[in-house]
Amino acid sequence: MTTALVTASDTARLATVAARYVRDTPAPDPASIMLLPGQRRIEIQPSVDFGDPVAILGALLIWTHRLTGITGEWWHTSGGRLHILLTGRGPCGIEFRIYSGIAYQAVRRHVVLAKGARESVTPDELYRLALELRKGQTK
Repeated sequence: MTTALVTASDTARLATVAARYVRDTPAPDPASIMLLPGQRRIEIQPSVDFGDPVAILGALLIWTHRLTGITGEWWHTSGGRLHILLTGRGPCGIEFRIYSGIAYQAVRRHVVLAKGARESVTPDELYRLALELRKGQTK
């Protein structure tokens, strides 16, 4: 007989928190939601137009605006993408990770990272980056 590492009730609780968070967040439906009950974590990838970096940054900010203690990281992948991960605490102390990616080419004037390099990033920095990119789109 094996012992479950995570009980069914833990999974059900996490699913309930995730469903409420998605329902109460004024954003488009996510592209994916991953429940990690053993780590008390929910991971969400927003559903956006992946060709619009401003929409991607906006989605990350909307999906994290209700979290506390937000930390962030971005990295320049070998495939030419800028991956962005924001982590914070949500309802019931559950850890939320919200993530997406942008073509590095679209932000290279504002974000200087060598391929493979990682850096911390704040929601304020993402907001300012979105504003700068928006200015470039309207010129």
